[in-house]
Amino acid sequence: MTNPTMTKYDFTDVISYYNEQLAKASEVYISEGNQGGKVRGINGKLYETIAMMICMLVNNNLVIKHNDYINIASRSGLYFIKKQVDLHVYLRDELVLIIECKTYLDNSMLDRAISNFKLIRRHRKLTTDKVLPAVVFTGQKCINDDTFMWQKEEEPFDQFVVNSTPNRNSKLPLHETLDPLNVNMLTQFADYVYNIVGNS
Repeated sequence: MTNPTMTKYDFTDVISYYNEQLAKASEVYISEGNQGGKVRGINGKLYETIAMMICMLVNNNLVIKHNDYINIASRSGLYFIKKQVDLHVYLRDELVLIIECKTYLDNSMLDRAISNFKLIRRHRKLTTDKVLPAVVFTGQKCINDDTFMWQKEEEPFDQFVVNSTPNRNSKLPLHETLDPLNVNMLTQFADYVYNIVGNS
């Protein structure tokens, strides 16, 4: 379990929420197993909520949308597809940051995130030349370095791995280890968001 540590940000609520949800996942697993993917469901929302809480901690004027599907035209302009990532962060009605959140990151998940980053950025280029910052916010990772760097060269993005044990071991799931958050990584993510949105 994570304990609050003195930083320039007060992560007390973030850490409390994380600890509560992880304990809840552990209790569900002990009492019910993983029937119906209940543990996965708890963990799936966990990192989205943490990322959102940190963004709002940095600047409570942000509007953060989930299921914010963007209608993206094909290159010919004749066909459309709707795309989104987990969190779309807006400041004064402008999309300023997109965040994909994962309990753990593997190559197939990153591949899908990269594809969506690329399409959302292409759509946004219709109205601005600024490159839209894109982030993968994950508890742990399960991807080799070469594959990760290939993906990063293909479509630049930033990554924050926020658990104290950054590399996933499928035999040691979070609901069993109760692996704490890495407060230094939370701080780095908060600083990253601040550099984009400030406190305006």
